Amino acid sequence: MIKEQQVEQMMNALQNKKGLTLVEVMIALVVLLVVSLALMQTALVSIDSNMTNILRDEAVGIAEMRMNEARNIPFDNLVAGASVGTVWRNFRNIANFQYTVTRTVTDLNSDNKQVNITVIWEWKENTVANGNPLTHSITSIVRRP
Repeated sequence: MIKEQQVEQMMNALQNKKGLTLVEVMIALVVLLVVSLALMQTALVSIDSNMTNILRDEAVGIAEMRMNEARNIPFDNLVAGASVGTVWRNFRNIANFQYTVTRTVTDLNSDNKQVNITVIWEWKENTVANGNPLTHSITSIVRRP
């Protein structure tokens, strides 16, 4: 008898043709809005992270290129001191990004020189004006042949 009542209640519920009320629709829309905002924030964080990685990869490539140039300079022509240069790169057709490259040569002794390449760039709140630009630095020892 209990089963017959349950079956009858289920049949009545299925035959109910009232549909959704306005309150239920509004609640569903609010839930959908919250989920959409969370997905958009995730996408923005992902885009920012990808751009940061692209800029860092380019800085590593620039530092490596400049270090190879320094290694190809004859030993006696590597003069102690610092030199600064600028490299511009364009990514995703957004804008030109400026990389400041500093090469510092230090005489260790008559047969060894230390070469340090530092690449500085800015992205969002990481600026020179704020005192916290993004940097990448590599160091190598050049020996007299």
